[in-house]
Amino acid sequence: MSWDTAMKLNRLLPPAALALSLIGAALPGHAAETTRVLTRESVIARYADAQSRFIDVDGVDVHYKDEGSGPVLLLVHGTLGDLSDWDAWAAVLSRHYRVLRLDLPAFGLTGPLRSGNYSVDRWLSLVDAFMDRLGAERFAIAGTSYGGLVAFRYAATRTDRVTGLILANSAGIQTGKGPSEVEKPSAKARKIPDASVFSSPVITADDIEANLYHLLADEALVTPERVARKLAYANMRGRGEEAIAGRTLYERGDPQRVLAHVRAPALVLWGAANRALNIETAQAFADAMKNACRVDVRIYPEAGHMLMVDTAARSAADVQAFLASLAAAPACRARPAAQP
Repeated sequence: MSWDTAMKLNRLLPPAALALSLIGAALPGHAAETTRVLTRESVIARYADAQSRFIDVDGVDVHYKDEGSGPVLLLVHGTLGDLSDWDAWAAVLSRHYRVLRLDLPAFGLTGPLRSGNYSVDRWLSLVDAFMDRLGAERFAIAGTSYGGLVAFRYAATRTDRVTGLILANSAGIQTGKGPSEVEKPSAKARKIPDASVFSSPVITADDIEANLYHLLADEALVTPERVARKLAYANMRGRGEEAIAGRTLYERGDPQRVLAHVRAPALVLWGAANRALNIETAQAFADAMKNACRVDVRIYPEAGHMLMVDTAARSAADVQAFLASLAAAPACRARPAAQP
């Protein structure tokens, strides 16, 4: 089946079925040794939209969106994420701010890193170059999950560029809940994926669904469209190797030491229905940012790990209020480091 033919099926098949048909069409036989066979070009043709932009940043073809005007806010997605996870936030915040968001390498529609260096430090240098190319010298940065780790490391090491830090269920301190700690309120949430979306050669819609039911508290948000997009992104050629490289190069280090270098005002957002991280970790982040000029914490009882999806309107409103307060209170500046 040609790609053109497959595109015509878009009007006939539900999204998840279409994604599976495209993968099946690309496989040489009936028994798949791998489903990671979709070309990046074919997935771009399916999921890039009118707001999508592509830019070469240090040899990486980065997919991004640039919406609104005013003070700049950069949004950094998490694992199994992509820039569309921020759609609801961008719709609200772009009314008053210039909202930038990108797909990190190994995710979404962004191309591979030719060097194979999928370390956090390489992502920080990519953010530097990306923001330079777009003319954003100073900006607030928001990150969720693994993107939160990227955001706070960036804020801690680029204190002259970051005007505010927003962490939404950030990774970096806690590695994840143990099996006995995970709440499983429904049969759907109890489902265990057959494959790891990071390393397994065969990824199915059921695997993506199982992961999303774990990340989202509102099961109605696990839509066929969301599953289909995540499935296609996970099954692009080379994505398994990219995921393995990222996990291999990850070094946890001492997150509290890094967070102590954050000087910008910070906002910590946390979902109390989070099946991935404990609610106590929110305060651990706030306590660790002891040299930030201000740290606010917001807890959302109804939200899971992807709180910007679970509680989109409320969390976006809180972020807007936080950003507005930065302009209204310019006296909040970097505090000198605490003396030993």
